[in-house]
Amino acid sequence: MNPKRRIYSLPYNGTNPEWFLQEAEKRKQNIDHVYCELPNEEMLSHVRFLFDGKDGSNVNAADTEHKRALYMINCAEFLRISYGRIRCICPVNALYYQFNSEEELKQFAITLAQQVNRYRLEGLILSDYRIAVLLHALLPELEIHTSCNGYQWNLRQMEIWREQCGAQVFNPPREILRTPTKLKEMHAAGFRLKCLINEGCLMGCPNSMCHNLSIALRCYAGFLSCCQNGIADLFRSNWILPRWQKHFDEYVDIYKIAGRNSEGDYPFKAMDAYLTENNDMALTDLMISGTVSFARRMTPPEAMQKVTLDKVPDKLLTCECKDCAKCKLCESILQSLVPEAYWERFRFKVKVTK
Repeated sequence: MNPKRRIYSLPYNGTNPEWFLQEAEKRKQNIDHVYCELPNEEMLSHVRFLFDGKDGSNVNAADTEHKRALYMINCAEFLRISYGRIRCICPVNALYYQFNSEEELKQFAITLAQQVNRYRLEGLILSDYRIAVLLHALLPELEIHTSCNGYQWNLRQMEIWREQCGAQVFNPPREILRTPTKLKEMHAAGFRLKCLINEGCLMGCPNSMCHNLSIALRCYAGFLSCCQNGIADLFRSNWILPRWQKHFDEYVDIYKIAGRNSEGDYPFKAMDAYLTENNDMALTDLMISGTVSFARRMTPPEAMQKVTLDKVPDKLLTCECKDCAKCKLCESILQSLVPEAYWERFRFKVKVTK
């Protein structure tokens, strides 16, 4: 496929609504939709980390309240001015909400339906099957996408979502990018696939599901949730490099770019890098993952700027990390780029005292 014909899902990150829409319209032919948080305090899920502080202690601070309010105002304005100009879909990670009764569950779905009508949304991205069933009954014409946090790993799951919820687009788990045979199977079965390409945690992480659940349940997992073993893990994430997209074009319909928590023009810089198959950017300027975030916090920027996309070995596209002890390709490349004084900072393990 011609790189310029690929279609993307782009995140709205709460910046100036008019400017963001203007930039999105410049790239409209390559955008399936912009996904934007619902401007309702009770429904802000993923981006709450922008406001809550590292341990949740700043939730009600004056500055925090101001940032949260400004983000919601910008989301509401973006949804208002973008109607009829670019498709907008809102993600709702219902795993984040606690329902103590069936009545509370139904009321949540009704409130969501009201928000859809109020903001004239094209659709919703959902992780909770129960909510999807109820919304489909209330708004049968609403476009429903599954979230990667919904973890559809097999065709039967996807069939149920399509039959009972009218789901039209499926976003499989982040980890599935390292099992392309599953993507091929899903696409061959007639499912339209959207895959996250610039964000993904450690390949083979033993704590991936628990990490997502802890975040959904408002637990500030932080460092304790990451199971990284050294500097080489900077390369071992479930993302797709711009030059790798050609290997996924056959069965990925929409490429999703993460970045609801990003600053400024990051969503557009990332999309442009994929459209042009840029191979010169610093890895940490394009990719989002726990490993990348830690690297940026604890390693000098000038060192990270040396780790450019062209330095990432193509072997990773099909590598399953089974021969790391013998191969050591990732480690040798990164040790040549990152000063030795910072190597140990890439180890994040729970210390066990015997």
